[in-house]
Amino acid sequence: MWQPLPADLLSFFFLHRWKILPVIILFYLAILYLLYRIILTPHYLKQGYRLKTSLLFSWMNTKKGIIKQFVFFLLIPLAFFIVSLLIKSSFIWSTQLLSGSNTAMILLLLHRVIQNILRTLFFLYLAANPATADTDTQTPVSKIWLGLTVIACLSLYFLHYTQITQVQRAVTPLAISHRGVSNRNGVQNSVEALKKTNKTMQPDLIEIDVQETADHQLVVIHDEDLKTLANKDLRIDETAWKDLKGLPLKENSYISKIPLFSDYLATANRLKQPLLIELKVTAKTKATIIHQLLPLKEQLAGHQLQSMDLDTANHMKKIFPTLAVGYILPFDLLGAPKTSLDFINIEAKTANGDLIQYLHQQKQKVYVWSINSKQQAAVFRFQRVNGLLSDDLTVLSGHLDDIRSQTASILQFD
Repeated sequence: MWQPLPADLLSFFFLHRWKILPVIILFYLAILYLLYRIILTPHYLKQGYRLKTSLLFSWMNTKKGIIKQFVFFLLIPLAFFIVSLLIKSSFIWSTQLLSGSNTAMILLLLHRVIQNILRTLFFLYLAANPATADTDTQTPVSKIWLGLTVIACLSLYFLHYTQITQVQRAVTPLAISHRGVSNRNGVQNSVEALKKTNKTMQPDLIEIDVQETADHQLVVIHDEDLKTLANKDLRIDETAWKDLKGLPLKENSYISKIPLFSDYLATANRLKQPLLIELKVTAKTKATIIHQLLPLKEQLAGHQLQSMDLDTANHMKKIFPTLAVGYILPFDLLGAPKTSLDFINIEAKTANGDLIQYLHQQKQKVYVWSINSKQQAAVFRFQRVNGLLSDDLTVLSGHLDDIRSQTASILQFD
């Protein structure tokens, strides 16, 4: 059962993420150090010592060579994370090169099996680490017991997925152009890319990013600064519109300028192109950015709104109750927050099957970003995702029957 974090806490984490991240890292290291020093407590509890005495013995017996041993202890979860990431990346790369349902199923099954073996070995190390125990009382981990434990874990894993594996009817999710482009056909979030993508691909939605300038103008741009697109050390929320409107943005061998949101919206309405509008807030603009939307209320009809700040998303739903409004889940700490919003937009690496199923049970639609391979798109179709954001809309096109045989048998393994 997913337990959501409070909305205020999520919004606070998002707005001050660069200040909070170092604190979280230090807190994590402190907790990891504490766990290391008391790791032998169960060992002494088994020998009949009281909890306080066991904690004291563990603290004393992990004191020798503490720097070397703690670094080793710290490297274990880091190595586990890196190996898991490499395994997942290798699987995604392999599915892009190989075809056929059997090959894909075997690769995915191997991916899951190896991940579970790593988890099993990691927790066995935490439970009985002979390297940290004192030599007088140390009991070596039996190789037979270790092998039986791994086999038991894998057997339960196999039985679990055998029960839930089933072929589901795929859905056709909304095809959403990420930042208004498709296959590098222009500068992201530019009016020129909007026109070209609308004409050539006709997506269900075009996703754009809207920010507020220092003089309270809404502009369409993703990055909080202009270092990448204009090679300028300027922040959007600290710069006036008059200093932004003439700057050339360069990307994908194209050159464009930052558009006002009102101009971009007018062009989309003229083309009858629905938009998925992300309001990107900062600590400086959170109190004022929504108010800049009010004069455009009539022009916003038929479009959708979203934000990575939960307070902002909830506020937009109150102001625009007839519009579809969603929350962008940047990472999965303890699941998605419980809200009355219309949809949750999840980053593809976070969009696991359990989370998607939970959101469907809450009667909320699920969007996923960004999908840039046909294999990813196929899997999420069978997971009944409602919308897919992609930088290349060609991976979302094609006949559904062509991919059904490749993904039906492996969907529930993911």
